[in-house]
Amino acid sequence: MRLEVGQPKNGVMRMGWKTGIAAGAAALVVLGMPGSAAAMSGGTPVTDPQVGRWVATLAIPGDAPLLQRAGCGGALVAPDRVLTAAHCVDRTDPSRTEVHVGARVLSAEPGEVRGVRGIAELPGYRLLPSPAGPDEPGLDSARRDLAVVLLDRPVTDIAPLRIAAHRPVAGAPVQFFAHGTTGIAGPDAFRNDVLHRGDLTVLDRAGCHDATPAAIDDGSVWCAADTTTAAAVTGCYQDSGSPAVQTVAGQPELVGVFSFGGETAGRSCGEPSPLYFADPTAFRTWIHQPLLPTQPYPASRPTVTGSAMGGGVVHCTAPAWDLRRGLPPATIAYQWMTVTVIGPFVIPEPIEGATGRDFTVDTASAGLSLACQVTAGNAGGHSAVLSDPVITTL
Repeated sequence: MRLEVGQPKNGVMRMGWKTGIAAGAAALVVLGMPGSAAAMSGGTPVTDPQVGRWVATLAIPGDAPLLQRAGCGGALVAPDRVLTAAHCVDRTDPSRTEVHVGARVLSAEPGEVRGVRGIAELPGYRLLPSPAGPDEPGLDSARRDLAVVLLDRPVTDIAPLRIAAHRPVAGAPVQFFAHGTTGIAGPDAFRNDVLHRGDLTVLDRAGCHDATPAAIDDGSVWCAADTTTAAAVTGCYQDSGSPAVQTVAGQPELVGVFSFGGETAGRSCGEPSPLYFADPTAFRTWIHQPLLPTQPYPASRPTVTGSAMGGGVVHCTAPAWDLRRGLPPATIAYQWMTVTVIGPFVIPEPIEGATGRDFTVDTASAGLSLACQVTAGNAGGHSAVLSDPVITTL
């Protein structure tokens, strides 16, 4: 489950923080922050600072406390790379994303902070419209929902989490580590400041399919549920990308990356539901590939030129691209947006039909904060970058 701002799926704050894979991706795109998913409801606070140090948090850079800037989770799987959900970073701005490794208490511990030198989405990743509501992005599931975030400097004082050789079998116990919104409705809702652990049991294929009408890609997804406690552990806002581990010979091994949950069955955050995990064990070779193809990396921001007065035409120029951190774009698309800024979050709203490089300002668009978003794609995935806004006038 997730929440987002930028593209649809789970993720950040797109205004309206939608729990759903589709919703989150979009939001994050614009923010430049990884799509967050829903966060864990229930579970037990992790009080031992040595437990789960490999847990990573993707965030928007800034001066506000990490608790206010954090998005999706992830796991350090090598000194220079973090594994997360692809929907967390698809159509986001990698140049406006940072990674915190080992931040157990978000309000007090920044952890090991790293910039991003590249992002690679697993080939074949895509959102899957639900047969129950193909036009409702909040019901989407996903296939191959994995991405590697390459760090600008290795983390040398935290041991990476080993990826298991095989996915866990039905009936096996697994532990889910995440921060996130508890799922309590109304003004009492809050995000888990302290890292939580939830104990789950792996379900069989039939159990995973029976719990949701969403499309389930069995080759890349498995699921687990809390079958023992009254206050069931579920995934909720900001939990996307967070790790599920299994203990093998006394050592934790990564077996899952949180992708989606009960929102695909119309359940609210906190309502009992299985959690669906992308399976990293099936893609270990790709995850550790020395030279991963990386999505386009902006070296600057798009620029808007021309007259923003009523009747005038504004023009969008794509940014320069940093070819040391990303492959060149194979495709480029434009979308004009209205923009609202709330704290560290930039919340864009697409203008229907405004997908060209030029935009004519009329009376309907006068007085708006207008920006151009450029989305670029290649074999490593898609990134999106937003221009500085201009204020239109009559």
